[in-house]
Amino acid sequence: MARVSESSIPQSQTPEQGGTNHYVRRCLTAMLRNLRADVERAATICDADRYRKSFFAFSHFCLLLFHGFSGNQSLRQSYGVFGLSSGLVELSGLGTPKTPQDSSLSVSFSQFADSNTTRSADFLGLVVSSLMKQVFQQGLDRSNRIPSSLRVLDSTHLKLSMKLASWLPDRSGVRVQCQYAPAFDLPERICVTDTRTNDCQGIDQAILKQPLRLARLRGQTFVIDLGYYSHRRFQRLMGAKVHFVSRLRTQVCIHIEEDIPVQAPLFSSEEYRIQIVHDQRVTLGSPNNRASAVLHGMRLVTAVVAPNLKAKQQGAQPITYQLTTDRWDLSAKEVVEIYLHRWKIELFFRWLKSHIRLSRLLGYSSNAVHLSIWLALLVHLLTLLMMHKMNQSRRSPKLLRTIHYVLAHLSAEDIWEILPLPVQLSLGMNLPPQVPT
Repeated sequence: MARVSESSIPQSQTPEQGGTNHYVRRCLTAMLRNLRADVERAATICDADRYRKSFFAFSHFCLLLFHGFSGNQSLRQSYGVFGLSSGLVELSGLGTPKTPQDSSLSVSFSQFADSNTTRSADFLGLVVSSLMKQVFQQGLDRSNRIPSSLRVLDSTHLKLSMKLASWLPDRSGVRVQCQYAPAFDLPERICVTDTRTNDCQGIDQAILKQPLRLARLRGQTFVIDLGYYSHRRFQRLMGAKVHFVSRLRTQVCIHIEEDIPVQAPLFSSEEYRIQIVHDQRVTLGSPNNRASAVLHGMRLVTAVVAPNLKAKQQGAQPITYQLTTDRWDLSAKEVVEIYLHRWKIELFFRWLKSHIRLSRLLGYSSNAVHLSIWLALLVHLLTLLMMHKMNQSRRSPKLLRTIHYVLAHLSAEDIWEILPLPVQLSLGMNLPPQVPT
């Protein structure tokens, strides 16, 4: 067994003691109570504990949760430090350390690592789905000016080892397609494909080939990146009463039907970033192109967007955007502002990879890759819920470190607030989920 002393917990991750940690501890114990019931229900649905004699889904979940918040370089490091948290060891049912320096657990590291491949990742996906509903029910921050009906569609690439990920057809990685609600900071839909599947095929799998899912999007507006640009797909979205805003491809055939007068700006200042150049009614596409579709009565907005003050100081130059949309109820400036919200999903991907460490996967099998994605989303959603409880306006790496510190220092007394008395937690007994009091 690996033995890791308390000095293995990075000091940079230890926040100052105070009222904040006490409040986070109270909120976190309440979350763990609900999560225990959710995990056990999900494990039952997915049959995640079938043929398991000792290492059950909730124990696995506790180790993954600790690793997700720790930001450690490796899974083995998180496994070694986990044994120092008497509260989490008590909660997970993995044995109680005999001394503060004893980090031994009742499950070996090899069992832990193997379970990331052999236990279905769907059990964690169901827990993530439950947390998504909770985040959505939290509502919007009143200071947030992003429309609640706005959705952004984009993808990010996860690179995998060419030798270890032999199950991939091209062995270059996977693409994670994400439907993101920027007003809620919420990834609503996730679709994982190999890199041979382009973005247009990704939107087919994630939305257009899912009739019920497409119907639920009625009335919403999608901000779409150039990789998803397709007249036929835009036509299908409009047929389902789903709006869109997208950049225009340079090679698209355009027929201008009408020039709409553009109102001159009332004032000019450094903060006035958007300058509308043209607002036009156009027909997009050529009837000679049989592989595409012709879109009549579309709107084309051309605007010059100046960089913000910080980017300007770094030498950024104004960018000219040509945006096409089917929305005529908005002003030209509002169309540009909606498209600029697309950058929220880029910041979200950066948050997942840089702070939650999505790039450091739990393994190289297909199941481990999916489990890594679900774990990153789990950490993100729990951080959002904690952020709402603390009345904070934005997520931050500091809050991640605070949650990890509290997790690592949970005591047995904190855990007994979660566990029903006098029955101790024993996952081997297959106890039914407890109803929170």
